Amino acid sequence: MSPIINDAYYDEGVYSVSGFSVVSGNTSVVSEDVESVLTDQLQQTINRRPTFIKNKSNQKVRIGGADPHTFQKTLNAYRQNAHNATDPALQFQYAKFLIEAANDQYENSSSSSNIKNKNDLFDEGFKFLKKLSNAGYPDAQYYLASSYNQDGEWDKAYPLYVQAAKHNHPIASYEIATYYESKKNYKKASQYYKKSASQGYSLAMYRLGCAALRGEMHMRKDIKNAIKWLKRAAATATKENNGAAAAYELSVLYEDGYPPSIYRDELYSLELLVQAAELDYPPAQYKLGWCFEYGELGCPTDAVQSIHWFLLAAENEEPNAQFSLAGWYLTGAEGVIEPNDKEAFEWAMRAAKQGYVKAEYAVAYFYEMGIGKEKNMKEALHWYAIAAEHGDER
Repeated sequence: MSPIINDAYYDEGVYSVSGFSVVSGNTSVVSEDVESVLTDQLQQTINRRPTFIKNKSNQKVRIGGADPHTFQKTLNAYRQNAHNATDPALQFQYAKFLIEAANDQYENSSSSSNIKNKNDLFDEGFKFLKKLSNAGYPDAQYYLASSYNQDGEWDKAYPLYVQAAKHNHPIASYEIATYYESKKNYKKASQYYKKSASQGYSLAMYRLGCAALRGEMHMRKDIKNAIKWLKRAAATATKENNGAAAAYELSVLYEDGYPPSIYRDELYSLELLVQAAELDYPPAQYKLGWCFEYGELGCPTDAVQSIHWFLLAAENEEPNAQFSLAGWYLTGAEGVIEPNDKEAFEWAMRAAKQGYVKAEYAVAYFYEMGIGKEKNMKEALHWYAIAAEHGDER
């Protein structure tokens, strides 16, 4: 049975969003140069809902399992709560719920009735999002913008990102900053990065830190300023916000030292490297594996630890780690892993397919010598040619 949507529920004046009033046909006013036209533009550009492509990281929403009646009963109760709510956060969560349920409750279903049910849920969720967005609720504006962006419709995403940024949504500010940077408008990019960073968004802090470190975006090189931003980013880093890159960058700085701004500190460098690796940052995982293989940064030589970190990075598609893991399988490690030419070939191939030149040469050699695969001179010549094109002189 299709969800029943009461159109009167969406009439103006049925509900309001705290801090903003809902006015028919309008959004919150935006000023400043080109952004001043966004009130009308926003209204015009979000008339068609995005496709709401399923986010792979989303958990499944399977209310009532395979029982449509239970799902519908629960959905109706949730809808009634949202209908009576004045809290925009609850209404926003309900809108997201509808979209996730549409993707998951009717996943892999091709029947016409289920396709209609799915689209009805999308439409209802979109109407909530659009209403909240028009009323100036930044999470809804950002969610809609990201959905349009996923569809490749930047012209629809941009004004919504700007609206959300105006209402202090840090990730929306970051998205606008990256857009302006891509257009080489470094003044605007810097403004939005700083706005996002001031609201605690780690990736914006990281970008400002790297820009100050390398003199990018027309900034002068400033090690002290770079360290300030990178430390702030590392302090707030989680697996979700990708701030681990800042901890890794700081680790490299303290490994080498930049007197008089910072002095070499291997112990602190290792501490930062471990932080980044444990936050699932592949370059840090590879570097830690390398440190345990060769006894660098005060690490003992430890095959178990080395292989462990190489494997984590390799599974995260880090080609350096994949190639290093191939080396471990080729030689073996006493008491840890037996030599395994087939595994060595497979890991080298995964790295080669990512354009890692040393791995391309290794795969060619494996084919030539019959290591981990049957001898195949045609494939060997193919991979030697690829490695040569990429600069391997051998």
